[in-house]
Amino acid sequence: MARSSQFRCGAVRASAAGTAVALAFRTIARAAQVMASSGSDDFVPQLVDAFRHLLAQPPAADKNCRAKEAILLALDALGNYEAEAPLLGMRHVQMEPVYGGRTDTAVNLRAACATALTRMRYYETHLELTRLLVDPAAPPRIAAVQALAYLGDERSELLLRLKVLSGDSEPEVLGACFNGLLALAPENSLPFTAEFLTSEQPGLAEQAAIALGESHIDGAFPYLRTCWEQRTDFTFRKTLLLAIALTRSEEAFDFLLGVIRDEGRSCALIALEVLNLFTPDDKRRARIEEAVTAGGDAKVREMFNGSFA
Repeated sequence: MARSSQFRCGAVRASAAGTAVALAFRTIARAAQVMASSGSDDFVPQLVDAFRHLLAQPPAADKNCRAKEAILLALDALGNYEAEAPLLGMRHVQMEPVYGGRTDTAVNLRAACATALTRMRYYETHLELTRLLVDPAAPPRIAAVQALAYLGDERSELLLRLKVLSGDSEPEVLGACFNGLLALAPENSLPFTAEFLTSEQPGLAEQAAIALGESHIDGAFPYLRTCWEQRTDFTFRKTLLLAIALTRSEEAFDFLLGVIRDEGRSCALIALEVLNLFTPDDKRRARIEEAVTAGGDAKVREMFNGSFA
């Protein structure tokens, strides 16, 4: 009985301590939000001090880095141009226990720090972002890629190309690279991105196709059309039809009508679905119906009646 009582008392104390800690970092986060809403840069030194202090504390003092993220957002909102906090945050790793082991909960903090540092136009931003391009976690790598695209200079273009050529375990990271390159250097990046439409690396060709479609660059569609003629696997062709529709070009619209008329049911259904991305009007609807009728497939007709009636 005594041991049982001691155990219960210990559990209560631990629970109370955990509640107090949780309340503390919620209070810090709330205070940071209030300071940010004040619009006064007089709070910047206090926020930087608090950020530095939390970085030195054990993980339990700020679980999931919520207070530190709130402070960083407050500094950003107040127009802080002192690089100390984001530089420290980009290097911070916080391992916390989870079921089956431990996980790094500072991933989003490092990503947010990359964004904040980029807006400051810090003179060594490119060097710092290069470090994050090889971060163990995907979100900081994506944030670094997006930050380089935002900077939009030749150094950024070279780093993004190098990242694509060196590869990444997460296709989404390379997709962000393609998007960034097509935004900051469209003329050079169009053929470079199209090279990866034939990649056998899982997900890479799909990311390249979607990036080309989303770029809305004149000249993207011919690369996608050529790829359609070369690639026959249905899984990739589904992505390719979406990418073609994303270009929103009249060439793409005509191409999709041809798929409905001339390809099998599976491709025709996908083509009909992605045509919803185009601005609907009576003329386009009539042309779509004409293609559906020429194709003669009952399932495609049923889908047309449900989507375009």
